Amino acid sequence: MTRDTYEMKPNLSRGSSLFGADPQVQLRTALQTNDFATFKKLVSYGSVNLEHVYQYPDYKTCLELAVSEPNKQEFVKLLLQHEVEVNKMNETHAAAPIHFAVENGNIEALAALLEDDRIDVNIKSKGNTALLMAIKKIEDLDDDRERDLATYEDMVEMLLKAGCNANSPDLKGITPAYSAAKQGLERIVTLMLDYAKEPIHLDTYTDRRGKTARDYLKEAFPHLLAKFETETLEPEIIDVDKLFSYLSRHEEANFIRDFTKLVKKNDHRPALAANNGSNTMLQMATEKGLQRVVETLLNSGADPNATCSGNTFRPIAIACQNGYPRILKMFVDNESTLFDTVNCESLLQITVKGMRSYSKTPKENFNECLEILLKHPKININVNHPDVKDNTALHYAARNGDQETVLELLRNGACVGLRNKFNEPPLADINAKTLETYLDECITTNGERPSDDDYEIHMKYSFLVYPNNSLENELCKVPLMDNSINREKELDSLLAPETDALLYMTRNEELRPLLKHPVITSFLYLKWQRISCLFYANITFYSLLWLCLILYIILGYVEEKKPPGSIEALNVVTHTGAVIGLILLIFRELFQLLVSPTRYLQSLENWMEIVLIFVTALIVSNDSAEESTKQQLSAVAILLSSAELVLLIGQFPTLSTNIVMLKTVSWNFFKFLLWYCILIIAFALSFYTLFRQEEPDEEQKPPNPNNPEKEEDEEDFFENPGGSLFKTIVMLTGEFDAGSIKFSTFPVTSHLIFIVFVFMIPIVLFNLLNGLAVSDTQEIRADAELVGHISRVKLISYFESVLIGNARSYSRPSTCWSWLPTSFEKLNIIKPKMFCIKPFAKRISLFPHFLPKYRIIVKPNQDNKIEIPHAEPLGKFGDDYEDIEGGTGTCCFERCQNYRLDRKIVKNAKIVVSKKTNVTEFDEIKKQLTKYEMKIESLESTLKKVLQALEYGK
Repeated sequence: MTRDTYEMKPNLSRGSSLFGADPQVQLRTALQTNDFATFKKLVSYGSVNLEHVYQYPDYKTCLELAVSEPNKQEFVKLLLQHEVEVNKMNETHAAAPIHFAVENGNIEALAALLEDDRIDVNIKSKGNTALLMAIKKIEDLDDDRERDLATYEDMVEMLLKAGCNANSPDLKGITPAYSAAKQGLERIVTLMLDYAKEPIHLDTYTDRRGKTARDYLKEAFPHLLAKFETETLEPEIIDVDKLFSYLSRHEEANFIRDFTKLVKKNDHRPALAANNGSNTMLQMATEKGLQRVVETLLNSGADPNATCSGNTFRPIAIACQNGYPRILKMFVDNESTLFDTVNCESLLQITVKGMRSYSKTPKENFNECLEILLKHPKININVNHPDVKDNTALHYAARNGDQETVLELLRNGACVGLRNKFNEPPLADINAKTLETYLDECITTNGERPSDDDYEIHMKYSFLVYPNNSLENELCKVPLMDNSINREKELDSLLAPETDALLYMTRNEELRPLLKHPVITSFLYLKWQRISCLFYANITFYSLLWLCLILYIILGYVEEKKPPGSIEALNVVTHTGAVIGLILLIFRELFQLLVSPTRYLQSLENWMEIVLIFVTALIVSNDSAEESTKQQLSAVAILLSSAELVLLIGQFPTLSTNIVMLKTVSWNFFKFLLWYCILIIAFALSFYTLFRQEEPDEEQKPPNPNNPEKEEDEEDFFENPGGSLFKTIVMLTGEFDAGSIKFSTFPVTSHLIFIVFVFMIPIVLFNLLNGLAVSDTQEIRADAELVGHISRVKLISYFESVLIGNARSYSRPSTCWSWLPTSFEKLNIIKPKMFCIKPFAKRISLFPHFLPKYRIIVKPNQDNKIEIPHAEPLGKFGDDYEDIEGGTGTCCFERCQNYRLDRKIVKNAKIVVSKKTNVTEFDEIKKQLTKYEMKIESLESTLKKVLQALEYGK
C-alpha cells in the first residue's frame, strides 16, 4: 500500500463504527491485548488514523506505544509497512519512536526501526541522541544490572552500526565517549572504536573537576588510550554539536571564534538552521542572555523568527520573557523580525508575566523591555490583547503588584474594565492609591496661568475605552469607505458599554471613594447629559400613566352613582390614556425581559411592575366587576403605581440619597425583624392562649341588662392565632388598648407576660429599630455625594446594558439563581443595537463618536465651557464629520458642543492640579538641595586633602 493510498483511507471513517466501538479505541485495545489479527484487520481496512495521538495517560501514537512495550515487534513491523511517521517528534514527551524504544530497553523494536530506510538515527530528544541515551540509561540500572547491561550494550552496537554519531553531545556538552569512560564501560568504548564512522573526540567536554574522557580512560583503561592517540592529530572539526556545547557552557568567546571560522568558509548556513531538539542556536543564545552571540548570529543572517518542534517560542519572545533589553533591541532593529503573538500571548504580556518569574539581575531589566515595546515607533502592539483566558497585560501587572508597570500600561491606553473568563477586571487587583495617581495624571493643563482667559484643564478618559470602540485604532488606520452602508457597519461595531469598570468600583470598598475624583465625576456628567433625555422621557411617560390611572380609578371606576357629563368625558380620556400607557408599559417591560431574562427577573422592582401590569389590565378591561373586587384592585393599583413613581423619580441624581436611605432602612428593618419575629410570634401565641374566650352557647348565655349593645360591640382580638399575631404587631407600635384585654382569667401570669412584652417589644425593640434607622441615615448623609455618584453609575449602566449590550457583570446571576444552566444565564432573545435601538445606542455613547480623542478641554475662566477635540487628521473622516457624531439629525446644541461642566467638578480638578504643581515644586527644591549637598561634600573632601597636605608639609 502506498503512502497516498493510506492517507486517503483514514478520512473515510473517523467516527464510531456502526457495529461496535470507536475503531481507534479498538486498535489500541488490540495492541494492549496482543490481538494481532484484529490489529491487522483494522490497519488493513484503513478505518483508523495511525497517526492519532491517544490522550491520557499515554499521549502517544500507535507506533510509540508499540515500541514502548515488549514483544510488540510484529505490530511495529506492520505499522512500518504502512509507512507511519518514523521520525515524528512527540510534542508531549519531546521524543521520537527510536527514543521510546531505547528508553524502555526494547531491543526488538529498535531493530525493527533501524531496518527502516527512513530512520534518522541522529535525531535528538532533549539534546540526546539514541546512542547517548542508551549509554546514560546504563548509569541508572539497579536491579538485574547484568542482564540489562548486555541489552543496552547490544543496542549501542546496533546504533553504531546504523551510523549514529559517536561524537554528538547533549545540551551540556557531554559526549558518548565521556559518559562511557566515566562509567567504565569498556565494551562500549571498544564498540565506538570499532564501528564509529568518525574519529572519537576525547577532549571535547570538560566536567567541573576539569576531567575529560581521556582522563577517565587513562585511569580505567590505559591500554585503550593508545588507540586514540593517532586521532588527536586530526584537524579540529567545527560542527553544530560543538557550537551548541559552547552555548550550553556559556563559552561566548569560543562560540564566536569557531562560528566566525564557519562564516569565513561560508559553511554557516546549515548551522543557523540546525537545532538540538530543544532550541535553535539563536533561541539558546537568547535564553542564556549571550548578547554578543545573538548579535553575531543576526549579522550572519540567522532567521530571527525561527523555532523548532521542542520550543515554539520565538527568540524575541524569549528575550521579553527573560528581560533582556539589549537583545530585544537587536531583534527590533532587525528588519525581518515579527512582532505577532506567541502562543496567543502578545510580547507585552510575556514581558509582564516574566517580571514575576525572574529575579532582578543587570541583564534582566524588564522595565527597559517594556519601554521598548511601548515606545518604539516600529512596534505596534495592542496593549489590550487578551490571551486564552482573556487576561490582558494589565491583569498580570496588577496581579504581580507591580504598580509602576500598571501605571505605565494605563498611560499607554490599557483598559481597566476588560474582564477575563473568570469575570474579573484588572481593577480587582489594582491598588486604590495607584489608580488615584493615574487619575491625577489624567488631569493636565495647557501651561497658562489659572487667572488667564485661555487657561485650560484637560481630562483624559482613555482608561475606560474598550479596544473595539477606539476610533483612532479602528478608523484612522484605514480611511472610511465611501459606501455609507459599510461605514455605518464599522461605526456600529464600535459601540461598547463604557461604565462597566465604574460599576465594578461601586462594589469594591477600596475603590469606591475614587468615584468622587473629578475625572470620573466629569465622565459621569457627560454620560448623564447624553442619557438624561431618555431618562426624562421615561419619567414623563410613566407620570402620565400614573395620573391617568389614578384619575380613572377615583372619578369613575369605584364611583357607584352616575357622574356628571364633564366628569364622564374626563373619565373616558383618562381611561384611554391608561390603556395607551399600559400598552407602552407592556412593550417596555417585554423588551427588557427579552434583552436579558435573568437580569430582569432578579429585580424586585421589575416584579412590582409585572404585578402592576396585571392589576391595571384588570381595571381598564373589566368595568363590570363586583364592587368589592373593584375596591381591592384599586387599592393595590394606587399603591403599586405610586411606589413605582417614587422609585423612578428617586433615580434622579439629586434625589438618589433619599431613595437609598429608604431602601437601606427598609432592608435593614426587614433583616432585623426577620430574626426577632420569632419572639413576636411567641408573644402572639402566648396572648392567644391566655386571653382567648370560650364561646358559650347562645341559649346558656345570660343577657346583660345594663349594657347589651356594648357587649355586642366588643371584639376579641385573640380569638384565633392570626388575629392574635395581627394585634401583637399593632401593639409593637405602642397602641396597646389594654382596657380591652381580659386580665381577669389569669391575673398574675397575664400581667407578668404583658409587662415583659411591653418592655421587650415596644420599648427595647422599637427603639432599637429607630436607632438603626438613625445610624443608617447618618451614614448615608455623611457621604451623600458618593451615594449620588453610585446611583448615577447604576442608572447609566442599566441604560447601556439595554441599548448597547450588557457586560458580564450584568448577566451574572445571584446565588439564588446559580442552579440555572449557563445557557439560560446568557440568554437574550433580542440583541441590543437591533431594530430602531441603534440611534439611541449611539446617543448614550461617548466613545468614539462623541469623544473621538477620549478627552475634553474645560475652560474654567469661560464659564466652564467644554471643548471636544476632533480626531486627527480630520480629513480621514471626510467633510461630514458631524454624521459620525450623531447623523444628520443631530441637534445644534451637540454640534456646537455647548456643554458647561459642573462648577464643583472644575473646583476639584483645580485642587488636583494644584496638588500636582506643589509636589513638582517640592521635588525641584529637593533636587536642588541634593545638588548643594553633593557640592558641600565635595568641598569637605577637598578641604581634608588640603589639610592633610599641609600637615605633611610641616
